[in-house]
Amino acid sequence: MSGILFWGVTLGFAAAAVFALWRLFIAPPAPLPAGALPPAAAQRRVAGYTALWCAAVLALLAGWAALRAPGVPLLTACETLYGSGIDAPHYLNLARYGYGAGEVFPEQYLMIVFFPLWPWLLRPFALLGCDLWLAGTALNVGFTVGGAVLLYRVTARLWGQRFAGWAVAFQLLLPGSFFFVLPMTEALFFFLSMAFLAALQGRRWAAAGVLGLLAALCRANGVLLAGCAAAGLILLWRAGQRPRPVWALPCVLPFAGFGAYLALNKAIYGSAWQFTVYQREHWTHTLGWVGDTARTLWGMFGYMEGAQKVFLAAWGLGVVLAELAVLCGAAPRLPVPWLLLGLAGYALANGQTWLISAPRYALGIPVLAPALALLFARRRPRLAAAAVLAGAWAVYFFAFLQRWWIY
Repeated sequence: MSGILFWGVTLGFAAAAVFALWRLFIAPPAPLPAGALPPAAAQRRVAGYTALWCAAVLALLAGWAALRAPGVPLLTACETLYGSGIDAPHYLNLARYGYGAGEVFPEQYLMIVFFPLWPWLLRPFALLGCDLWLAGTALNVGFTVGGAVLLYRVTARLWGQRFAGWAVAFQLLLPGSFFFVLPMTEALFFFLSMAFLAALQGRRWAAAGVLGLLAALCRANGVLLAGCAAAGLILLWRAGQRPRPVWALPCVLPFAGFGAYLALNKAIYGSAWQFTVYQREHWTHTLGWVGDTARTLWGMFGYMEGAQKVFLAAWGLGVVLAELAVLCGAAPRLPVPWLLLGLAGYALANGQTWLISAPRYALGIPVLAPALALLFARRRPRLAAAAVLAGAWAVYFFAFLQRWWIY
């Protein structure tokens, strides 16, 4: 079975990649069309519904924390209960104390594996003495709402408002989307990715470049936005449009953002790639091939038990296979730059030697929700897909509340 999984994932990915490259370089060029922006009233409704979704998730989290820790201040209870086992406390400590090769706080020297934009954004709140869990949550609600509106805008201009509404719904129904309201990088990266795609759509090249730089300072997959921009520009060039120097900005600046992160490594440790050493030594985490990841996840069934087997092995393998199926199924209708971005994001997110956060990493593939809306193009299949996702979301959220191996 492990061999079947390896070759199934490898051949499926290769077929989608070859198809995307054929569309990019050989098929008649089809630059991204862009219709009119949706009405402001529709965008406000999306913002309102997304804010209500955030409020509902936060209310569930707060209510459960109050039940589990009666008499404890609510913020303290939330941070203690939900911060255990996830990356949020690391980001908050970086905001308070900064990076360093010592032990100003426990394992400070290891924290270089976390990209700097999010703790830098939280740093002013730390200096003001604010509660960072609350500040991070508030910021991420804003980023989630802003990202949803931008997702609605870019997809409405391509496929219409009804489609865009479904794309937003699928984004919020992805299992693991509750991480958007926790003080981690998911909401910020979602917002920056959508803002980047919106800037490209509007041909605001300088703005797209700056947003790509910030995304690459937020998470490693931010650098993949450069490839998305390059693919879009290739299509414009093949369609007869003359390139201009400013077009290069969204292709170059994401690499500058990643370069700044490498410079931070170099300044602290003397090695630009020190973060890879700590990922390998402390987390047994290195880049690999997603086919091997599928095989590894299957192997976990042999030694894991109970909730660990369900939410690390089975759930992770299901996510890896489902994401590839969605991207392959939507490949003929997904714009070529988006398809390439989705495939690259899929390979980077899931090509890990120790993948335990596949549902959360899925939030870092910004074209996944539009791909779902394209794949399930008719009303009944969309409703069925939404129902399946809602059920999976509820199960995964319940497991998170129970602290069952959800990272």
